[in-house]
Amino acid sequence: MSILNKLFGKNKNLEFSTDIKSSVKEMLLPNSIAHGFPIHKRYQEKIVNKIVEIDAKEFVGSFSECHFVDCEIKIRCSAKYTYVLTNKCTFANCLIWAHTKQIGGNWNPKFKNCSFRGRYELRFENKLVNCDFSQAKISFVGLLENHTLDGIKGIAYPNIVVIDPKENHSKWEKTEAPDDFKDLVW
Repeated sequence: MSILNKLFGKNKNLEFSTDIKSSVKEMLLPNSIAHGFPIHKRYQEKIVNKIVEIDAKEFVGSFSECHFVDCEIKIRCSAKYTYVLTNKCTFANCLIWAHTKQIGGNWNPKFKNCSFRGRYELRFENKLVNCDFSQAKISFVGLLENHTLDGIKGIAYPNIVVIDPKENHSKWEKTEAPDDFKDLVW
């Protein structure tokens, strides 16, 4: 006798609702072909509740000016390809999961209420709103439009912000810091 029969009685079948599957995200499939290879070639689309793999294998596609809502973004390429593939996109309530280290370069998408996983060492050109980096490993992240870290979670010590480096250079040099911080200033 199986465990289910012991728990629910013999000959009682468990009925699974079809609503369970609707909450699971489906994979966004490529919509174009380049030299016989399937690629994503999307422009100004709204993509909702999907798993999106951003990858640059043989050919690079693009998600130019797309709006992602409640998606899981799996990044499997370097930061320079991620920049090309997500040019001028917006991400809202998404999980941005870098399966490949995102090192160097700039990203220009807009992020709102997103969570980040993976390793990041790059610059964000647009403002991050209520984003969470607590599950990410950050070596260096430049926030070019964020004037404060309000609403950004998971940025761990040390938090160093130099506003107007030219004007404040002499003050920065006088700041006491441990020896391992001396590499941060050039």
